[in-house]
Amino acid sequence: MCKNGTVALLGMTLMGFAFAGAGIAAVPPAELSNPGGEARRVLEAVGAPSCVCEEERLELARYGELIAAAENAEQARERALHPSRLARKALSVARWFTPDRAQLEPARQRLADYEARVARAQTPAEASHEFEGLVRVAGDVHVSGGGCHYTSTEVIAIILGFFLFIIPGIILLIVFC
Repeated sequence: MCKNGTVALLGMTLMGFAFAGAGIAAVPPAELSNPGGEARRVLEAVGAPSCVCEEERLELARYGELIAAAENAEQARERALHPSRLARKALSVARWFTPDRAQLEPARQRLADYEARVARAQTPAEASHEFEGLVRVAGDVHVSGGGCHYTSTEVIAIILGFFLFIIPGIILLIVFC
């Protein structure tokens, strides 16, 4: 898809969430019969994975190896920080489309803490270790089916993360779980 097509798709998706959020604000929220299923359907509708499955775990491992293979600590730090900065950018944009911005603060803080630890890394191995700690999957990161249950605010941020680059989207799937 061309860049303009991607921008148009992103715009339409975010407008849909913005209008959906306005409707939710006007009407008391109803209990969803399957909130995880709703999040899964939204993620799949925009082509984002609804889990951190084998393919996503391999992508994270590959990226961790790329960080470890850096020529020096500075290059490793930059590689380790790039996806988390994009994930924070997704959180910043998501704040514009959500009524409950406070839901995003724990994820933003977790990313900021990670970035501070990476900034202190003295070797590529240390930077890679911090990345692996950030993306370590504890249990089943899967929308619905006993895994993770994301709010609409978190789904918006996750989708934005995938639009920016696959690793930030995966990071947000893990951080919000």
